[in-house]
Amino acid sequence: MKFDFDTIGEWAPRLSAALDTLMSDRLRKRVAAGPIEWLEDALDIILEEVERNALIDATREWLRGQMIVAYHGSRLSPEEIASVRTAGLRALDPGTRKGQLAQILSRHPGWAQASIGLDAAIRDFGDGQFGRRQGQAHLTISRGALLTAFNHYLVEGSEFDQAVAVELLGKGARALLQEGRSPVLFTVEVPGDRALDLAERWLRNGEMPGLIRHVLQFWANWLHDPALDPGTQHVDFGLIFYEGIPSDWITDAALIDEARLLESYHR
Repeated sequence: MKFDFDTIGEWAPRLSAALDTLMSDRLRKRVAAGPIEWLEDALDIILEEVERNALIDATREWLRGQMIVAYHGSRLSPEEIASVRTAGLRALDPGTRKGQLAQILSRHPGWAQASIGLDAAIRDFGDGQFGRRQGQAHLTISRGALLTAFNHYLVEGSEFDQAVAVELLGKGARALLQEGRSPVLFTVEVPGDRALDLAERWLRNGEMPGLIRHVLQFWANWLHDPALDPGTQHVDFGLIFYEGIPSDWITDAALIDEARLLESYHR
């Protein structure tokens, strides 16, 4: 089965069935009745009566049996899109970006002087004081959030490319990154056990794993309000890979209407 975070009306009933032995009818009715003021309130009500670790363990086990649908947005040329479909999403290697960035940014009238700082900018925004993205590939669980709240990735392209371009040439350089490229949204299906391993990599003692926390919070709110739409909630939760993402996990590459993106685009 697939777990696609925004389609809560599909997965929440299945999770409810998996947690049935932990949730009494009385508790379900209590959550439904509310009151619920903040996102975390519904789950807090449940945790007053359900043992926390038991709830986490049961949810983890359920997620392990799912294919986790996640998304990656960028702005790419037709050749770059074809490369991703063939070779997968590569982890950021700043060194390999240098030549392409130089070619793109050389169209700027101030490039001759700005190019002197290219190596330093690549270092700083790759694995230096401003970056820490080197060797990483990112996915997010909410398609709706990527298309609205965080759609600058689709409008402008790679965050690393943006940072280097703006550092060297100012905000106007973002337009150069857009030329000859189109917004594209990749759909990726990640095996549940792999997604959980990534989401739990940097846990501190006592923390609820991030993926499980988001799933349980929104499920609990769905019990209160079945009309809840996670895609409108600007959910900022992603999976960070420290290696490339294989091409056979990528199930779709959809071009996105730029006019639609610009309705909610802001920087």
